[in-house]
Amino acid sequence: MEQTRTISATARTLPNIWTLRPSLHLGWAYAVAGKRDLRLDVLRGFAVFAMVVDHWGGASWFYLITGGNTFFVSAAEAFIFISGLVVGMVYGGMALQEGLRSAQVKALRRALTLYKLTVVLTLLFAGASLFFNLPWANTVQIDNPLTFVLNVVTLHQAMYLTDIPLMYTFLMLAAPIGLWLLFNRRTGWLVAGSSALWVASQLFPTQVQVPWSIAGGSTFDLAAWQLLFFVAMAIGYHRDALSRKLSAIPRVPYLIFSGLLLVWLVHFHDTNGAILARLVPGFDVQTFLGGFFLKSALAPGRLIASFILFEFAYLATTLLWKPIQTFLGWLLLPLGQNALYSYTMHVAAIALFGIALPHLSGDVTSLGVVNTSVQLLVVLAIWTMIQRRFLFKIVPR
Repeated sequence: MEQTRTISATARTLPNIWTLRPSLHLGWAYAVAGKRDLRLDVLRGFAVFAMVVDHWGGASWFYLITGGNTFFVSAAEAFIFISGLVVGMVYGGMALQEGLRSAQVKALRRALTLYKLTVVLTLLFAGASLFFNLPWANTVQIDNPLTFVLNVVTLHQAMYLTDIPLMYTFLMLAAPIGLWLLFNRRTGWLVAGSSALWVASQLFPTQVQVPWSIAGGSTFDLAAWQLLFFVAMAIGYHRDALSRKLSAIPRVPYLIFSGLLLVWLVHFHDTNGAILARLVPGFDVQTFLGGFFLKSALAPGRLIASFILFEFAYLATTLLWKPIQTFLGWLLLPLGQNALYSYTMHVAAIALFGIALPHLSGDVTSLGVVNTSVQLLVVLAIWTMIQRRFLFKIVPR
């Protein structure tokens, strides 16, 4: 009896995770201090870091945290989703304060900036790749230089590493339509239309080409990837209302739950879906995984994986903000707040390294310690350029 009372007393002293404060009793939670959500900057900064590491290639210890562009989610999904969130928050806020037309004009100006960057970056990168016969030069065919330039200018041509800004350009060109629907309280139409287009792209990938077929742009099917952008845009526009509705959900338990889901997803990936082979003998697991998590089509599995990772990352950044800001904020915040600049400079760095690589002794990219160090140095070099505002008047941010 005495032992029972002791156990009961001990149980009463254990913390109840369902009633823990959002700050975990440590005062680590994010506190809103201004209009800009620094959590999104940190997460976008990590996406930039992951892009640099994954696009660099070779052996790297960093793949343990970036996925090495082989996981079910890549930095591209995070970049597009966060971009949509920011557009909904920033340009949506402009529409409410300054009027819809003003917000639409500013969105189109941003699209024009992206267009100019995409064209110049594609032409320069393609020229350098072909002239120096860089490893990815075979991804672009130039039978007629004039035709190639014309296709780049009219957004009918993309290539390795320039396809992301090309996709972002199209999304920003369409953003004014999304703003009109959100401003006129037709959010359901926006989400439904975007979802319908995604479904059509899954069922008829060859027939559904939005806005048209793009040579060298097979990495991202815009008809599918637009879903991330416009759903995020709707979330960003209605962020305050959604925050109030979701405030009743215990954040600490949900962080633990989403973390467990993420751990299971990593295990599922590392074992190549072995559990499916055990459950369904004879099932072609590899073919299924290749289609269900297909990156170019933003297949259903990839959407599910993105949702699991995004919610965990945002919750973790919210509840553990102070240690994250202290240890990583100095690096990730500048990268995230200057994401377009960071992306552009990482493309330039990859081109320069590709040119120098044949002249180096041995294949440094195959040496894990060396290549990981080089990747870190490139990230720090981009961070230093941001601090010194290097070419800020030329390269958009």
